[in-house]
Amino acid sequence: MATAANYKDEDFDNLSTRIKRGDIIGVVGQPGRSKTGELSIRPSSIVSLSYCLHMLPKTDGEKNVLNKDTRYRQRYLDLIMNNPVKKIFRIRGQIIDYLRTFLKNLDYIEVETPMMNMIPGGATARPFETYHNDLSMKLYMRIAPELYLKQLIVGGLDRVFEIGKQFRNEGIDLTHNPEFTTCELYWAYADYEEMMKLSEDFLAGVVLAVCGSYKIQYHPQDDAGNPDKVYEIDFTPPFRRVSMMSGL
Repeated sequence: MATAANYKDEDFDNLSTRIKRGDIIGVVGQPGRSKTGELSIRPSSIVSLSYCLHMLPKTDGEKNVLNKDTRYRQRYLDLIMNNPVKKIFRIRGQIIDYLRTFLKNLDYIEVETPMMNMIPGGATARPFETYHNDLSMKLYMRIAPELYLKQLIVGGLDRVFEIGKQFRNEGIDLTHNPEFTTCELYWAYADYEEMMKLSEDFLAGVVLAVCGSYKIQYHPQDDAGNPDKVYEIDFTPPFRRVSMMSGL
């Protein structure tokens, strides 16, 4: 809240022409609240630290003014224009932190396996190709860490997991990316019932830890028939179990 009465520098009249939307500024002043109660600063001096060289889109209240293509291609612009997006980044970090702690508490060992393979094992997806100059050899970006993790199981590490990137040279849209992060884990001597229980414990636990409740609100942005519909999903354990074939 810059006012001439509080401002000590000489160029107060030039603030509106010197500072544009999107600029990063340094402020010296006193904290306080506006008439509406918003936490603010009454500056005695404002210094430009970094200039925004491209005009930001005009805001429209709470409405998102960016189309989906722009939001996905220019994440930094989406973050500048839409503050709630920061929450998505924080929640993603919380989920990965919880997953890592959850598995380590079960005596899993986190490992890193090669991302460039001579044989793109793990699935039938199409790999990206690259070339190793020193070895004069064509290599493939991995499509899964499966084979290396299974070798570690054979070697005697009974519980292993890896959180990392996979690469698949296939289609791309707003929900499918050629490079994506997965968690792949292996547990020697466990059967599918134990893996079901492991998955249930993780999903219920992470929802409770991140959201504070087993019930969450889900708003599918691509639901053209019900654009304002909000679904409630209940992660309260135990989950209902159905057989594979009857479920299909």
